[in-house]
Amino acid sequence: MELSLFYQITGVIVLAGIVAMLVSYLKQPSIIAFILTGLVIGSFGYGQIHNSGTLDALGQIGITLLLFMVGLELDLKRIRQLGKVAVLTGLGQIFFTSIAGFLISRLLGFPAAASIYIALALTFSSTIIVVKLLGEKRDLQALYARIVVGFLIVQDFAALALLLVLGGSVSGSGDLFRSLPGWQYALAMAVKVLLLVLILSWISKKVFPKFLDRFGKSDELLMIFSLGWALGLAAFMSLPAVGFSLEVGGFVAGLALANSHVHYEISARVKSLRDFFLIIFFIVFGTKLVFAGIGAMLLPALALSLYVSIGNPLIMMFIMGALGYTPRTSFFAAVTTAQVSEFSFVLVALGNRLGHVSDQVLGMVTLVGIITISLSSYTILYTRKIYERLEPILKWFDFKKGRAEKAFDDGVFKNHIILAGANRLGTRFLHGLTSEKNKIVVVDFDPQITHLHKQSSFDVVCGDITDPFIQDQVNLEKAKLVISTVPDLDDNLALISAIRQRTGQSKRRPKLIFVAQNDLESRQLYEQGVDYVLSPHFIGGLHLSRILEGDIGLAGLKSLRKQHLDVLG
Repeated sequence: MELSLFYQITGVIVLAGIVAMLVSYLKQPSIIAFILTGLVIGSFGYGQIHNSGTLDALGQIGITLLLFMVGLELDLKRIRQLGKVAVLTGLGQIFFTSIAGFLISRLLGFPAAASIYIALALTFSSTIIVVKLLGEKRDLQALYARIVVGFLIVQDFAALALLLVLGGSVSGSGDLFRSLPGWQYALAMAVKVLLLVLILSWISKKVFPKFLDRFGKSDELLMIFSLGWALGLAAFMSLPAVGFSLEVGGFVAGLALANSHVHYEISARVKSLRDFFLIIFFIVFGTKLVFAGIGAMLLPALALSLYVSIGNPLIMMFIMGALGYTPRTSFFAAVTTAQVSEFSFVLVALGNRLGHVSDQVLGMVTLVGIITISLSSYTILYTRKIYERLEPILKWFDFKKGRAEKAFDDGVFKNHIILAGANRLGTRFLHGLTSEKNKIVVVDFDPQITHLHKQSSFDVVCGDITDPFIQDQVNLEKAKLVISTVPDLDDNLALISAIRQRTGQSKRRPKLIFVAQNDLESRQLYEQGVDYVLSPHFIGGLHLSRILEGDIGLAGLKSLRKQHLDVLG
């Protein structure tokens, strides 16, 4: 009897979970587990699930949301802050790696078209994997990590530009401009892109702020709006008459929201859903891999993996050394380039759909991906130990004695004050903190409140302070003081737990000032290690007693009343 689709999908997810647990013991990223799951399922017969196309559709949602998140998190300010190092390392690595990769592919006997795809696939590093591993090391705010994020953003732009060009080829005969001669078709595509950019720029500036101010207070409305926009625009842009791919549509949808004041909140809400659909995508991807005749591809795969694992970091070391960075910073950044990206899989899979590369080449690039991602996971996690062993050799790359770092103002959040909850009491705190010399970072989940405080000189993040993603953005463990006016006790306890986990056994941890609603909550917060608890009833009673003890009289009360009204505005 044929199993229902529910049982089939459940079986796939359970198997993926088992494989992921086994792979996690080897300290490997989950993407390896999901591709391996697909390989196992494909080996034993994918059958009805594949034929139904259901998992294919779910996988397409996953890759659309992946690119939506990439577009959403593209922060052009970071590129401007890091300046030439982000652009030169990003574009330089693409240029030198792709040329060397093309020559190696041709030497290995691949046709010119396949060699171009292979060379480009070897160029891009995985933003998701690298950022995840750097986050696990608590290094995201380090100088080298910020440089890495900068050049990964540049590479993401380049990858999306390729997908944009190739995505215009997917639409086939339905594309209204397909029958035009070559230069006219290219011109028509350029006009389409320009119109798309202008329309979306207008929407993002004039329309979205009104929607997001209204929906931002509700997690459910914000998530459904974001998903509807991402998938709806992707579906529209993939129509034959429009002529782009789902991947391009997802990216453009994210880019349109990237400058909104709630983009952190959207990222936090969509991330888990994206991860689920990405699991499906990579499982489906694994089932479609053709390893027939892979024996002939094994040596090329090993040779290309060796090039990615050693050649890519060497290229990056030379570029960063020439820009004036120390061998340590250069090495730490270079190690992150020693794997291929999820974009590599998407790019070669798209080339396979277009008939530009064979199934065997697709399988070989995937094998390169599995090998390099597995190796780089260890090298990124143990970069410090590797550097200590290679330090005498790496000194050769100190071309300019670290001149770039001496003049570099990293602007990282450290020794700063975090205010969680900026409404009412939080606003009063800000009035008293304006004279502070240290940087103040305001976190609130209400977009209207964060938008209000953005007009001031404070750094503002819209999101939930209990969300690990938001905690990473504000560098929670490096703060000198955390003030929470959040009224919910469970949220406050979760925040204390997160601080404790992030600081570990370190003697240096932020000072904590939290607000409690009653005496019971005050006692619980003190028991959890809070340095001082503000209880409105206690503070109000204390203030009133001091007023009465001072016998200030009617004139004094009028003065206090005037001060209060001035604050209230």
